[in-house]
Amino acid sequence: MIVRTVCIGNPSGLHARLASLFCARARQYRCRIVVRAGRQYIPARNILDMMAANIRQGQCITIHCDGEDEAVALESLEAFLKSLTE
Repeated sequence: MIVRTVCIGNPSGLHARLASLFCARARQYRCRIVVRAGRQYIPARNILDMMAANIRQGQCITIHCDGEDEAVALESLEAFLKSLTE
């Protein structure tokens, strides 16, 4: 398992459209991906749970990846979150 913390820089946070894109990207990988936001642990493939987490600008989340393609998945998801400047 590998873990990395990423802070959200997008002024709108991880709103519905971006959460949907994040989940779609997470579904491309075979490893188990969980996002920790505050005290919540959210399956990264679940759009409703991601939106319900209400992740805002400046909030740091931790991405946990566990499985055969964990390193690639983590790099991809981190790059996606860091690219959000909407």
